[in-house]
Amino acid sequence: MTTLYQKRVREDNLRKVLRFIHRMGSTSRPAITQELHLSPATVASLVAELEECGLVQEDGLGKSRGGRKPAILRFNAEWAWVVAAKVGVTRVRVGLANLKGELKGKRVEPLASRNPKDVVCQITRMVSMLLEELPHPRILGMGVCCPGVIDRETGEVLKAVNLGWENVPLKSLLAEHSPWPVFVEDGADAGALGEKWFGSGQDVENLVYVVVGNGIGSGIILHGELYTGQQHVAGEFGHTSIDFSGPLCPCGNRGCLELYASARALVQKVEEALRQGEKTLIRNLLEEGRNLTAELVSEAAYLGDSFALQVLEETGTLLGRAIGNLVNLFDPELVVIGGGLSLAHPVFFESLATTVKAQSLLLHRRPVAVRKAFFGGDSELVGAAALTVERVFGERVPIL
Repeated sequence: MTTLYQKRVREDNLRKVLRFIHRMGSTSRPAITQELHLSPATVASLVAELEECGLVQEDGLGKSRGGRKPAILRFNAEWAWVVAAKVGVTRVRVGLANLKGELKGKRVEPLASRNPKDVVCQITRMVSMLLEELPHPRILGMGVCCPGVIDRETGEVLKAVNLGWENVPLKSLLAEHSPWPVFVEDGADAGALGEKWFGSGQDVENLVYVVVGNGIGSGIILHGELYTGQQHVAGEFGHTSIDFSGPLCPCGNRGCLELYASARALVQKVEEALRQGEKTLIRNLLEEGRNLTAELVSEAAYLGDSFALQVLEETGTLLGRAIGNLVNLFDPELVVIGGGLSLAHPVFFESLATTVKAQSLLLHRRPVAVRKAFFGGDSELVGAAALTVERVFGERVPIL
């Protein structure tokens, strides 16, 4: 019994040390001893085990605090890779990332079908192709994110309005094709953690990440940790009502924010204006055989089209007002804007940021910072990779 208990304690301590070094990137044995409240002998033994397998490497000497200079320990991010995938409303992205969330390669394809089994087959095929191009001898796990309400423990997509999914056992379906552990997360939550750990939010402890594409979602970081709520539905920002007598949303609610400020809403607004005879360069671009998308509207804005600029500015202002409410609710240091629409003409982001800052100043002394996502459209992909590493390291030590 004692031996079994001691083994479990050692495994738990080894996991704590590994996660600490991973989070810090580089540290020292004395810092680990102080932070984790372990004895120097225990830390030395555990670090030696991690060094032996190559997960941790010594890299020079640090600054002395009165005694010998401590050896710097660095986490070996290339020791293994993880697979990441993002299912969007119109696209599927897959990537390979190292243990610090750095993408080594990715593939992007249009979403071929919204049937869950077809999506799983598409992801599996794309991952196989990517691994053929960029093989790695050690894959730790696979993280997949998609919009909607996710049960993180079972990996079931309880509801994804924009995909038409309900009670889809995505983790189980993927596990049938995957030789690695599979984890399923909400896309906005993954994006929030990706930006917090490796992107625009590294210097803050409280942030709100808002992803704006055909849908709208948000991920919330409070005191450095992801906040998901009791039933993992915190951050369903796109389905908050801004007009209680507005049109019916596919989610069953009326007047949802997505119906007014998403890329899809922007396109619908342009379509209506074209039907009413609006004079705009967008019409000329469509006559060239192009499809009407938010990207095309942004292109017209770059060409100086006043209507396109107006629509983007109005959409940014409306979304900024809604985000201002989030700022007043959660009091973050930073708002990060990701998703496809964040890459639109600067007038969209500028109007959004100006509105958020103006609205938040009503209750705050200092304006909240508003930044674009460091990883752009890949924030959720990076986040899915980072969450996979975190989940694996949280459950087990790969060398055991």
